[in-house]
Amino acid sequence: MNKFIPLAILLTFLLIIFYAVNNISKNHNDNATYLDEASQEDNIDKVREGGVNFSETAINLPDFVLTDLNDSSKNFTKKDLLGKYTILNFFASWCSTCIAEHDILLRIQSEAVADLYGIAWRDINENTVKFLQKSGNPFSKVGADNKAIFSEIANIEAVPETWLVNPKGQVVLRLKGNLHDFSIDEIKQYLKLH
Repeated sequence: MNKFIPLAILLTFLLIIFYAVNNISKNHNDNATYLDEASQEDNIDKVREGGVNFSETAINLPDFVLTDLNDSSKNFTKKDLLGKYTILNFFASWCSTCIAEHDILLRIQSEAVADLYGIAWRDINENTVKFLQKSGNPFSKVGADNKAIFSEIANIEAVPETWLVNPKGQVVLRLKGNLHDFSIDEIKQYLKLH
């Protein structure tokens, strides 16, 4: 019987430690959930207020040559974007956020905000073509950047990303993330002032 007393004390001690750690972990997770929910509410409020916006930049668009998605005998180059304000959208058919913003791109096209071009990022051409046929193609031209070569030069880390390019080939507005309804107004306001 005396042999089991140290074992019983050890088991009791381990149970107390387990119980304490479990309660601390539970309280931490509850607080984290609360903070995450609060952060999400703040982000939703920012989106509603127009807080997730384009950032103004002054980046010279690099020279590039990509294969035209719809005609492999043609290229999509920087020259396609010069001489007018253009919107350049980086997207992929496998990207759920890109799919979610697609209706905004169709609105940009239908409202003729600016000429809209696309770059299919790390995608398979056939999948991109099917996606655009099914969902509608808002782009004047789409470049296939299957290996993300242009995207590396342009420092694209994820899609979607959208640029407003001025007539001289300079990126003047940049949005990392998906477009929202208010993004169209933001682009229109910028174009009205410039």
